[in-house]
Amino acid sequence: MSNDAALIQKKRLTTMFAIDAVCFVLAGVAIIGHVAFKQGWLMPVFLVAIAVGLGAQIWFILGWMKAAKAEEEGKTS
Repeated sequence: MSNDAALIQKKRLTTMFAIDAVCFVLAGVAIIGHVAFKQGWLMPVFLVAIAVGLGAQIWFILGWMKAAKAEEEGKTS
């Protein structure tokens, strides 16, 4: 992986960790509020937090695959 691509992936990784940390806390608070305090509107918040966290991970993996493919094409050229 080129130095430029590695830097981009490092930024993607940091961004993904930040998004996942926020979503983890938000999902935890939402599910506790839903179960313990009977707040029905918190279940969609929980589900959206889980979906966004998963989406951030997919975004990172797709970027990694794209960088690996670009590096592979660069080696064969």
